[in-house]
This record gives sequence, C-alpha cells and structure tokens, in this order.
Amino acid sequence: MVTISEKKMDFKSNLKINFNGGDLTSDSGMLLFKEFDSQIGFSQVIKDSLNFNNDDVDHSLHENEDVVLHGYHPLLMFDGVTGELIKAELRAGNVYTSRRAVRFIGPVFKEYRKKFKEIQLHLRADSGFATPGIYRIAEEHNISYTIRLKANAKLYDLAKPFLKKLNQNSEISKKQVIYGEFNYQAGSWDKNRKVIVKIEKPAEGCPNK
Repeated sequence: MVTISEKKMDFKSNLKINFNGGDLTSDSGMLLFKEFDSQIGFSQVIKDSLNFNNDDVDHSLHENEDVVLHGYHPLLMFDGVTGELIKAELRAGNVYTSRRAVRFIGPVFKEYRKKFKEIQLHLRADSGFATPGIYRIAEEHNISYTIRLKANAKLYDLAKPFLKKLNQNSEISKKQVIYGEFNYQAGSWDKNRKVIVKIEKPAEGCPNK
C-alpha cells in the first residue's frame, strides 16, 4: 500500500496543482511548457503583450516529532495577467533569492521570444532579483523589466529633489504621491539604467515612505 503525505505551503500567489500536465523533463521545462501551451491554447491568447512575474517563497516543514526544520526556497514564475504558473524550481532553503535565477528564467525568455517575436514582453520581480545578470538576460531578449531596488544612501540622495517637491505641494489633510525618474549605475552594473522613484506621504502628517 502506498501512503502519500501532504504538506501545506503558503505562496504569495495562489497555486493550483494537479497531475494531468505530463511527464518530468530535464530540458529546463520547455517540453512541459509546450505541452501546457498545447492543452490550454495559451499561444492563441497572446496578441500584444505578456507580463512575467518572478517570485520566490520561503517554506518550512517540521518533520513529525523530531522538530527537524527543513527549509525550501523555490523559484516561481507566473503569467502576470492570468496568474497561471509558468515555471517552478525547488531549491534548498538556505540559498539567496537570486541564486540560479538567470538559469531559471533564461530558457523561458528564449522560448517566448522565439515564438512571439513581435509582442511586448515584460518582467516584474522583487528586490531579491535585482542583479546585473537578470538585467542583462532581459535586455538580450528585448524584454523590458520592473525590478524593485533595495534603498541605499545614493538612491536617497538622487531622490531628494522629488522629496522637496512633495513637501512644497503637500497638504497635511491629503495623501500625496509623487513619481520621478533618474539614471543610476550601481558599482556592479556595466551601465546606467533608469530608476523610477515613488515617494508617498500619507495624510495627517504620517511619515514619508
């Protein structure tokens, strides 16, 4: 008799799993993608643009009474419009967010760009994926991207002119939001890239963020 154990995982996005998707593959998941595409007609839906949401999730399992903690830190890629899972890769829980991320998303970018040469592709990701390797592979495949940057002193200095504008125009009783942009090059980057800044001042004199 085969016993199947169940584990519950909490994801940032809803994830539905069934066993009708096909077989395992060792080719970066592209055969599975083609089978998935064939089953649901995904290619026929895409006309003008497609958004990729790259994500990660920390998940811990407690093994019975031994209280041995096993961490998992999988990489996930979702379609930004439908929320459907495009690709997943299980990793150990002690790895940083961006580890193997370029290898993870590279085959997907290559396959989509080969199949959809004219449409606009866009990647969205959290600051854990803010690495030069991911920027470069997106640029190589003509894929635009919005990736959050971790704040640092240099970014704060570059954002000061917009903060002054907010202080001049704000009213204590109203929420204020100002957007701006500037060019920025971190020490590990090979060139300048555009950074979009958002400064928000809640009503009632709450702190800026």
